[in-house]
Amino acid sequence: MSGSAMVAPREDSDEDSDSAVGQQAAGDAAGEKVVDRYRAWVGDHRVSAALLAGLVATHLATVVGYFMPGIGLPQLDWNRINGMIYTPKASPDVQFLSGGVFHYVDGIVFTVVFAVAVYPLLRWRSTALGNTLKGLLFGTILATISVVFMIPRVYFPDAHVGFFSHNLGWKLILAVYLWHWVYGLNLGMIYNPPARDAGANHGIGSRDSSR
Repeated sequence: MSGSAMVAPREDSDEDSDSAVGQQAAGDAAGEKVVDRYRAWVGDHRVSAALLAGLVATHLATVVGYFMPGIGLPQLDWNRINGMIYTPKASPDVQFLSGGVFHYVDGIVFTVVFAVAVYPLLRWRSTALGNTLKGLLFGTILATISVVFMIPRVYFPDAHVGFFSHNLGWKLILAVYLWHWVYGLNLGMIYNPPARDAGANHGIGSRDSSR
């Protein structure tokens, strides 16, 4: 009796362990299905997905720009900087609001440009990681345009910031790249369509199963 009493709890613990593993596997499978479903939606609604990705990526990067002093980098207030360009004679509050509107519109438009014109040119595999790297590459391109052209020629043309904005210091340059990497990272994770052949196979399988 004592032997059977000792064995019984061990069997129960094995069953509990198997049940926990099974539940975890089921949860992982369900999570993968959700991701696959979302990626299929992106593949079928690329413009809508680009608009969503542009809004979210621009907003998250904008928030990070305000928090950069917390890691020792200069704050990037693109709302006010754009406001000074678009509404130079307005009050600071109006500049912030008008600049914010143009800033977010710019972010969404650049995302549509990425989805329509840039993404098809990037030929490596459209896996989740591959799409994230595509977004990061696009963010790097935008950051380079910012420090080479926008900051010296558009935002501060009379400040003599130098080539690559180097007179503003390496921290400003790093902040600009970090801002655009946050944008590109979220862009690639949200605008994340599957490969076209994978989408085609998925569609064929769905049609076959419904017959």
